[in-house]
Amino acid sequence: MKPEDLLRDALEIHAPWQIIRMRNDLGKGQIDLWVAQDSARSGWFFGSRSKIDQANERIWRHFNIGNARCIVHAVPPAEAANEQANASLQWLGEDDQPFTHGLSRKIAGMFMEGLSFPAICSALDISVTELWKFKYRLDSGQSGLSGAKQPLAGDQLDSAIPGPNDPIWEKLLEGSISIDIRILSLKLLFTKLRGQFSNISDSEVRILKAHEMQRYFVRHEKLLGHELAQITRL
Repeated sequence: MKPEDLLRDALEIHAPWQIIRMRNDLGKGQIDLWVAQDSARSGWFFGSRSKIDQANERIWRHFNIGNARCIVHAVPPAEAANEQANASLQWLGEDDQPFTHGLSRKIAGMFMEGLSFPAICSALDISVTELWKFKYRLDSGQSGLSGAKQPLAGDQLDSAIPGPNDPIWEKLLEGSISIDIRILSLKLLFTKLRGQFSNISDSEVRILKAHEMQRYFVRHEKLLGHELAQITRL
């Protein structure tokens, strides 16, 4: 198997998509890839006639290749019928998002595990500015996570508290059920998450918000006897 075939397989870039150009800037520790749909070709791999419309080109950060940052340049199909297909391409991303679908879901999973902003930035070698932009768009309902290969998984915790995927958390956040809250920090968190929840339609971002709520209860279980007693009766 040729090196270019290994690269395509590693990044899950399959026909009709192909890598038409690669730039390896060793000084920056960065690999830039230009990806386009296949067209009539002459030659092999980088001898393709396919081109990217620079006026509509989008750029996303993808998973690292070794120790090098991977930047993907592509023009996603504009047709609405391709929206779901686009979301399943892990190396593609949404407009105005800094990360590909694959990296976005990786980051969302790290948020669900309770990792802090500095920890995520350090682990993935991404900037705080890009991470804040990503998180803001999720929280405001401007971006989603649905359409990828597998649903986000929640932690299975050994606790009397309902699991992160229990529907009770979404019901609390959407306001269809309510509880009496005595702890000020929980009141503030509920206010923030409910405000975000009302703007979010993406099912998997809603799971992320529900997980954030559930993790608060796990961390402060000893202080939330009054609130937990109500939840267990619902």
